[in-house]
Amino acid sequence: MSQANHAHKLSALDEIDATLQPIGPQPALRAEVDRLVKSEDVGAIVSLYEACVASAMAFQSLENQPRSSGTKEFLEEECAHAWSKAFYVAYRLKTLRPYEHDDIERFAAALFNCTIAMGNNLKEAVAVVNEINSWPRIERPARLPS
Repeated sequence: MSQANHAHKLSALDEIDATLQPIGPQPALRAEVDRLVKSEDVGAIVSLYEACVASAMAFQSLENQPRSSGTKEFLEEECAHAWSKAFYVAYRLKTLRPYEHDDIERFAAALFNCTIAMGNNLKEAVAVVNEINSWPRIERPARLPS
């Protein structure tokens, strides 16, 4: 990342930027992510991110097989689209703060991996994890008995 871009960065998490590869309208995905963010379901959002990455990796694994040019272009576009979805989900995920008993390791791993997948270097990805580790732990409020 260039020096000029670093000057505007307020947080290591700013490396995760969904505008680098926009997903387009995607109303169903946006609605689901909105619902999960509103409910602060970090585990579910991490799972959704992992599913998008798995989809992208599946398309990527097929790219090197012999195909007609039309099919190859289609697979490349679908791979890029799956990565766009993953980046969008991670972009929204980074706005949350996991509760202590939530899987903070999966949260940090997802954001670390996304930082690398977006083309950033290891130092920038480690800075994301270090920032997450610096957050004070949040305890989920006790639920009242029903």
